[in-house]
Amino acid sequence: MKTTQLLHTGLYLTGFMLTGIAQVFAEPTDKKENSWVDLLEGDSLAQWRNGSVNLQKKVLEIGPQWSVKDGVLLLDKDKKGRGGQIVTKKNYFNFELKFEFKISEGGNSGVKYRTKGSLGMEYQILDDQKAKDNKNPKNSLASLYQLVAAPADKKAFAPGTEWNKGRIVANGNTIEHWLNGQKVVSIEVDSADWKERFAVSKYKKYKDFARNPGPILLQDHGDTVSYRKIMVREFK
Repeated sequence: MKTTQLLHTGLYLTGFMLTGIAQVFAEPTDKKENSWVDLLEGDSLAQWRNGSVNLQKKVLEIGPQWSVKDGVLLLDKDKKGRGGQIVTKKNYFNFELKFEFKISEGGNSGVKYRTKGSLGMEYQILDDQKAKDNKNPKNSLASLYQLVAAPADKKAFAPGTEWNKGRIVANGNTIEHWLNGQKVVSIEVDSADWKERFAVSKYKKYKDFARNPGPILLQDHGDTVSYRKIMVREFK
């Protein structure tokens, strides 16, 4: 074989090997990128409605304390008028939700899912240091409220500073909560661990708790809270 041919063959094999290595170590691409839905698209609340149980059958309009501007959804509790929970018009069961949030100093809020009325699993949003509901670790920031505590050393920004990044994965029995890129909750519904926790929780009397599709709910707990980049995609 001529020197030129050997050189070309060697370069080809080297390139092939490097390509293979790159494929092994490269981060996987998201083939479902187009399946993400922006729940605040166009600075609009068109995909949401009033979710307060005592009003939702009569009033679908969202109260004036809720507003969205420049991509930021704000519940302003200093503003006059009605607030209350808001929920997506669509129901979800197997999905991934990512969002960014800021909670006010001493504030309390939450993102609920697989809801029925106001009842559902909850990604707790809390000022761990100053909120009144900070005594139980299972009620702390990013915890699965009342069921699974997020670790005390989780990576979180103080209220009113930088945006925190939240993520919820609900896929079949698998439930995950993420905070700023860190997985802080992971549990399988109906596992022995789940059953033990559920039996001593406030939800124990609700046998169908979070077992059916339901709206995603943003909670009004009486405190100012902001959200942005609320994106959802469903799993098939």
